[in-house]
Amino acid sequence: MKSEKHSLLSWYLTKYMAVEVVGSFLMGTAIFLLIMLTFQAIRLSEFVVVHQVGMKDVTKLSLYLMLSFVPIAIPISFLFSVLIGISRAHSEGEMIALQASGISLFQVFLPLGLFSVLVTVVTLYSSLVSVPQGNRKFELLIEKLGSERVMGALKPGVFHEGFFGLVLFAEKIIPVKNELQNVFIYDEREESNPLAITAKAGLLRNNPDKNLLTLRLSQGSILVDKKKAEEPQDRIDFDVYDINLELAERGSSWREYSPPSFNYEQLKTRLRETQPDPPMHRKLLVELHRRFSLSFACVIFGLLGFVIGTRSQRGVRSTAVVLCLVVGLVYWLAYIGANALALGGWILPWMGVWAPNLLFGSIGIGLFLKNT
Repeated sequence: MKSEKHSLLSWYLTKYMAVEVVGSFLMGTAIFLLIMLTFQAIRLSEFVVVHQVGMKDVTKLSLYLMLSFVPIAIPISFLFSVLIGISRAHSEGEMIALQASGISLFQVFLPLGLFSVLVTVVTLYSSLVSVPQGNRKFELLIEKLGSERVMGALKPGVFHEGFFGLVLFAEKIIPVKNELQNVFIYDEREESNPLAITAKAGLLRNNPDKNLLTLRLSQGSILVDKKKAEEPQDRIDFDVYDINLELAERGSSWREYSPPSFNYEQLKTRLRETQPDPPMHRKLLVELHRRFSLSFACVIFGLLGFVIGTRSQRGVRSTAVVLCLVVGLVYWLAYIGANALALGGWILPWMGVWAPNLLFGSIGIGLFLKNT
């Protein structure tokens, strides 16, 4: 009967690898997600300070942003966890003890390789289904907040075109009170009867129950632009004049899909539809291959982390962190450069997206064969 230690896949070795890697992998994923979210802190704080968005909506934005970082955070975290676990085992002589007992490096790596495949499947599902849903919800929430918190987008002394179909100018803006002073508006929503409106003051009032935003103007005049010099220009003075601006339905604000927001089926449909548009078709192809290549990077990083960890001679945590950052940075720079070439049409989309994986995978296989 074959001994347990010489079997190709040992349950005890699998449990040993799980103990070494799983804990640090979960911790690393959480840490990397929080670090990436921290880089968005200024953007999120702008919603609170400038747009006066409530903490409930800011929390939703943060969660959607963290979800969009998952395809990037998981491969890096997996590399980190493998480096931590294998470097520690190697530095304390456990790897040598395993080999001395007749267990090959391939047998040691096999449970880790199976775990990397599992992580790849989870990451791929997230990239094709969960992350696009989060991106889409983020886009819709941004659009909704942009409609409801319009004061934050206005700047004094600047002409704002496309303000609910109006051209708006205000000499002074007081966001806290939703007040505008010395206002000029050009209303061309009715092309046959465009209006030029001036007022000393204006007040924005949001009525979410009726999906309306009311701009109440005071002490001003309305000039009806006849667009013909020979026609008399009408002028109407007013004390109070309300302009009702229609908001999108709460929770259903519309915005065009961006490529990261398409799920797998939508992406395939858009690829068929964009055949006559080569630049957009190429962009969507890059997006499709990107999701698969980033997920498969978990296998590449698992192999790299294993071979680098078995060659590490000193320092466990500090060395693992530095090596993780170096490998991750080099991979990301290569990935961005190859993707830019693919988007620019210099190389085929699949070639540009998969080139970093092929390069780093070759390095990992070469080092592994050299170690064995």
